[in-house]
Formats: sequence, structure tokens, C-alpha cells
Amino acid sequence: MYCMNPMRCLSFMLCMVVSGMAMADTSAGLGTMVEEDAISDALEIYQVDKEKRYTVNGTEHTIGGAFQPSVVLNGQGRIHVFFQARLDSSDDRAPKMIAHVVSEDYGATFSEPVFVYTHPLQTYAISPFLRTSESGDERISLLTSVSIDETLDIHKTPEAIKELLGIDMTRFKRKAAALILEFYSDDGGATWSRKEHYDVTDRIYSRNGKEFYVAFMNLIGQVRRIDAGPHAGRLILAGPIRGDYLPVEDHARFREYSPSSTIIYSDDNGESWQFGGIIADEKTAFEFNEASAVPVNDGKRLLMVRRANARNAPGKMMHYSDDGGATWGPGILTTIDSTRCLQVLEKHEDMVMCSSPGHKMRSRGQIYMSRDDGKTWSKKEIEEKLFSYSTVQHLTGNYYMCAWSRGHHGEIGIAAKVFSGDWLDIE
Repeated sequence: MYCMNPMRCLSFMLCMVVSGMAMADTSAGLGTMVEEDAISDALEIYQVDKEKRYTVNGTEHTIGGAFQPSVVLNGQGRIHVFFQARLDSSDDRAPKMIAHVVSEDYGATFSEPVFVYTHPLQTYAISPFLRTSESGDERISLLTSVSIDETLDIHKTPEAIKELLGIDMTRFKRKAAALILEFYSDDGGATWSRKEHYDVTDRIYSRNGKEFYVAFMNLIGQVRRIDAGPHAGRLILAGPIRGDYLPVEDHARFREYSPSSTIIYSDDNGESWQFGGIIADEKTAFEFNEASAVPVNDGKRLLMVRRANARNAPGKMMHYSDDGGATWGPGILTTIDSTRCLQVLEKHEDMVMCSSPGHKMRSRGQIYMSRDDGKTWSKKEIEEKLFSYSTVQHLTGNYYMCAWSRGHHGEIGIAAKVFSGDWLDIE
């Protein structure tokens, strides 16, 4: 039996008890670092040092940007942080590695980064989650999207990609297709294996009454689990897509396709993933894209929040689904600031939260909170300085971590703060 919980580690501790696996008293450890109504100083997860060299596939590189952090707490009380290591540049098109750092002292210090794979790829967001393997060991799994055409820009030929990466590009119908990869570790991140999920993107789906070709999806919203209700046990992961309604044009690159948002979901503990419903209402379908989703209303509904593409939007957009993500209702404008930056949703007990910069220059990081399943939102500033793509993660008990990229594309590095839930309520 798989014991899944990507983000809510209190439930995961119960799973560890059931399976006989020991769970560290992380809540007590965090309590020595952060009081029940307090927040930590900024934690230096990774600092960009352009003088430091890293060997990748036999060639020395620098890390020019550390971007899109994601966090997971394992059963031994270690905090694992993953981020994009952009090689030699902070640019979106820079070749990327997935970097992995670990804290064994509740976030006070972090290890030096280790790369999850060996050859540069054009990967995007990183969505980790926990489960137990068939042998009963704890497994850390990461889902990420790989742009086939942009990876071809790095390695030049399909033959080189097949030789280096074991990916056969001839399986894809169009140059623009993206491949969803899973990297997993059964030894706490010391070694990693890989699995391809070929059956999600590069396909035509009938959703919301229309046929849709999916060329690309960014797994940006972080894996969340539905704990109750008619879809209890389902894993969901939201994000932006690029595609087209049929008849589809064979665009040269995925960025030329129309943007929207969707989820993928798994009903078999992450072994396979299915495609959910596409946001298709005329008013918001293509005006918002980067998305995250969580279960609300005791698992009976899903809430999705989407980032505005336009700079002058009045706020971010949210949608509800009452059928596990197969279809989505019309967009509802939120009071979450409309900065062009992702907001990763987290749900714990009666609170939905996310983090996002409050200033258009990607600074003044805010924690946004809702205790009525997204109907109303309040906010509290967590960081005055540079604050780009970020995540909020429930750790255990009453403790949370917010990790963010410092600099527009992480040119300075990754920082974080640990805070208690009570801190959010202090004026």
C-alpha cells in the first residue's frame, strides 16, 4: 500500500506510524528555532557564486541563476529543497539542471547542491512529493517538464538526445511537444532514477466540450493530495499549458501555441497521470495561465488560482471544480496582487495560503491567506527585499516554510523563512 502525501507532513507522520517507519520529532525541533507566534530570520538556502565551478557532463559551468524553489519534508525530519540551476546565465533559455540541497537542522543550514541528473536539459518547474516504494522505503519523487525542441537546441540532434538521455524524439508528433519526467530516490536523495510519462502531453483530448491538442505543460503548481470526499487519495498538480483547439496548426515552437491552465491527476499513487479539464471560459482562458490548485470544502471542491499574463490586470483569477478537476467553473477575480509571478497554493486545516511578490519588480513578498476556501483573502508581508518565484510549504504541526528566488530570475540565489501559523494572525 502506498502512503502518499506530497505536502502535508502531519498526515504523512501518521502514514509512517502505520508502515512502521520512524518519524523524527520535527515539530519539536522547529520549536527550538521558531516560537509559536514568530518567524525566523532569512535562511540562506543557496547563494549564487559566479566564481564557483560545477562539472556537468565533463564540462565546467557556473550557476547563473537559482530559480523556482520547491520544498518537501521527509520522514526523517530533513528539509529537501529543489531548484532550477541555470547554467552560466539566469536566462529562461539557459540549459538547466535540477539542484538538490538538504537541511538536517530544521533549516538553519543547507548542504552544497547536488544535481539530480547528469546532462543539461531544458526543464521547467519541479514538483516533489513523498510516498513509500514497493520495498517499504520512503521515496522522494520529482515531476518536471522537458521542452523537446529547446533541449534539441542544447544537444543539436535527436540522435545525441537518444544517446545521452535515452529519449526517443521520434515518439512525438510535433516538434513542440514536451515530455513529463519523474526522477525518484529511495535513499534520501543520494541517488536518482528516472521514469518517462509519455502519455500526458503531445495528445489530443476532449475536454469541456472541445477537442484540444496539448503541446506543452509546466508542472508548476506543486503536487497536492485530496484527503477526503469523492476523490479521496487523488493527487493533483496544476500548471499552465500551451495548445490549440482543433484543427491545430503545427506551430514551430510551443511558445507560439495559445496559453491556458489545467491539472493532471493520479488515482494510483503517482504511478500514472491523467489529463484534467482545461480552463476554457471565453473571458479568462488565455488571459491567465500559471496555476496552482488545492482541495477545499473537505475535498468536495478544487480551487485553482492563475497568474495574470497582462501587466495591468486588477488581480489574479481563481476557478472552482466540483468534479475532481474534470471541468472548471468561470473565473472569479481575487484580491491577490496581479504581479506576473506564480502563486503556489498550500492547504492546511482551515487555511489556504500562497506567496507572491506584492510589487511588479518582484519584491516585497506577501503571504496571502484565505479561511473561507478562497472567497476572501488577506495578506502579510514576509520579505521586504527581492522576491521572485516562491512556494509556501506546510512542514509539520503549526510550522510552514516560504522559499523564494532572490532576483528576477534568481540571480542572487534562494532564501527562505520558517514561520508559525500563529504569526500570520499577528497584526
